[in-house]
Amino acid sequence: MLFELFFSVIVIAFILEFLDASVGMGYGILTPILLIMGFPALEAISAVLFSSAVLSLFAGFLHHGVHNVNFKTKKNQKILSILILLGSIAIILASFIANNIPETILVGYIGLLIIIIGISLFISRKKHKFSFKKLIFFGSLASFNKGISGGGYGPVLASGQISSGIDSKSAIAMTALSEGIVSLIGFIAYLLINGGITQTNLGLLISLIIGGAISTPLAVIAVKKVKAEKLKYFIASASIIFGIFIITKLFI
Repeated sequence: MLFELFFSVIVIAFILEFLDASVGMGYGILTPILLIMGFPALEAISAVLFSSAVLSLFAGFLHHGVHNVNFKTKKNQKILSILILLGSIAIILASFIANNIPETILVGYIGLLIIIIGISLFISRKKHKFSFKKLIFFGSLASFNKGISGGGYGPVLASGQISSGIDSKSAIAMTALSEGIVSLIGFIAYLLINGGITQTNLGLLISLIIGGAISTPLAVIAVKKVKAEKLKYFIASASIIFGIFIITKLFI
């Protein structure tokens, strides 16, 4: 029975990490799935945060390795620094603001936001000029979502970067690497607040990493094979689908 449970986790992690590494979103819905499967909240959250850190960093470096993005350029290093700084601040401040906002409002807000951004990507036919102001706006918005709810980071950041003039492949890679570092900071903070490593289920953690590690290289190769313009519409479609899924959770 225990083997079947962890095998199911491996399969779920494989699917969600493939989505996350290929379109910049999807892994965030893992926490509610684990809760439905019967894992305690503290174990689920800590395992998702740490596995997200490991797998997102892995995906980011693989994207760099196959030339979906070049993290050595000054422009990309500056973009990444902004995203990491904003995300780190949001994670650290999360505990001070999360309890003051009703969960239903948060869920509805994030769902609608993701749908609107996805639709805007579909409607917009022109190529966006690069804008640091837009990047900071979307980076702050994504970090705010991550900090207060644990979700809504990837969809907003991936699609928001495209709206800021960053090409689709670079946007996915930037999202992966920045989310990896932010998640690692969040995991450390979570351990400090919630009693350290005793809240971590090693079996769950290892299962998540195994499933995700198998699918990550496949997703990175898929991104390399798909044309950037088509990838933009995949990301827009995924944003709308995940937004609808998130809002649907309010009525289930």
